[in-house]
Amino acid sequence: MKICAKFDNLAYPVTLLQNSRKSFTVEYGAQVTKDLTYSEAAAELGACLMHAMACAGTLDNSGK
Repeated sequence: MKICAKFDNLAYPVTLLQNSRKSFTVEYGAQVTKDLTYSEAAAELGACLMHAMACAGTLDNSGK
């Protein structure tokens, strides 16, 4: 496994790992989502990053 990206300055660490040419893992705190395609990993990584930022208070979800 190769670490592609690690974000540890958020409420919980988020890590993107590449298992093989076509398989990825996203780790978010204790949550580990394995055997993802490129597009699945991109969506999961984005969701985890946005959730971590919301928990840290860096996103404003209050609406207009």
